[in-house]
Formats: sequence, structure tokens, C-alpha cells
Amino acid sequence: MFRSALPLACTGLALLAAPALAEPARDLGITVAPLGAYVLQGDAEVGRTVGYSAGLGWAYRKPGAVLEVGGHLASSRHLTEVTPMSVRVVPLGDTRVRPFLGVGASLLVPHSRPQPVAPDALGSRVLQVGFELCGGVGLELGENLFLSAEARYQNFSARGNPFSGERQNLRSTFLGLGMRL
Repeated sequence: MFRSALPLACTGLALLAAPALAEPARDLGITVAPLGAYVLQGDAEVGRTVGYSAGLGWAYRKPGAVLEVGGHLASSRHLTEVTPMSVRVVPLGDTRVRPFLGVGASLLVPHSRPQPVAPDALGSRVLQVGFELCGGVGLELGENLFLSAEARYQNFSARGNPFSGERQNLRSTFLGLGMRL
């Protein structure tokens, strides 16, 4: 009985493993965005901070899917902001021009502290938590290369509590070149 059960079990395992082998390849896109600009706006008392930024972004999706998971890391002389994960809708799927809209959770780390005489929107917190709305478009240049343009709106707490009523917003735009791995 053991001799017939072993081939039967191996055949069953092979059938269960076959769909996993036939699954389409996944798609990871990495974008380097050396051209970026941002405006961090606080309340009327602290004003705003503006500057140039550079970023690194990523997006992961299956071919043909209308949803993808992405994120980014951007840094400038004044601040670093990161969205480890955002969920994005890509309504056109696999086309040469691929617009997207997304939402995610963000973190902001200011590098410099405001002067007591001239405070700015960076605030006094070391780590600020907020949310992100993003939109952009990718333009396929070849089989594995693409151009990417993205705009983001991020809203952060100006206090330690992420649900605080004192908020500040960060608006940024990036232009970059990406590669599919």
C-alpha cells in the first residue's frame, strides 16, 4: 500500500505546484528621480519651507493588473520623507502611457531646526506621521525603461499625535527615469 501512495502523493503535489509555475512574472519598477521640488506649508505663524529634492521610488504589480503597491523615499537639505507603502490604481493597465492615483501613509523627518527668531514649517518634532495622496504618469520608452512624473500631497501632524488638529502639508513633484526588474 505504501508503494502506491508515494507516487500518488508526488503526482498530487506536482499538480498543486503547476499553477504556481505557470503564474505570470511579477513586475518591479525602480525609479530614480533627480528632479524634484517641494513646498512644506505650516500654519500662518510658521509659514512655509521650499526647496529642491531627489527621490527613489518603487512599484510592484503583476502584468495586466489595475492595482499596484508602491512607495518612495525623497530627501533634500531640509527634510527626508518616506512613504513605505501606498496602494495605487492604474486604470489603463499595461499601456504605453500609464497614469495612476494612490494613497498611503507617510513619515517626515526634518534635518534642521528653526531658529527661535524665524520659525519655519519644519516644526520641532523629530518624526512626523501623516498620509499621502499621489498621482502620476509613466511613459514606456522601451521594454524595461520608462519616464515617470509624479505629484504628491502629504498631510502631517505638527504635534506628536498623528491625529492632532495642527497640521502641515507637503506638496511635491518629481521627474525621473525608471527601470523594470
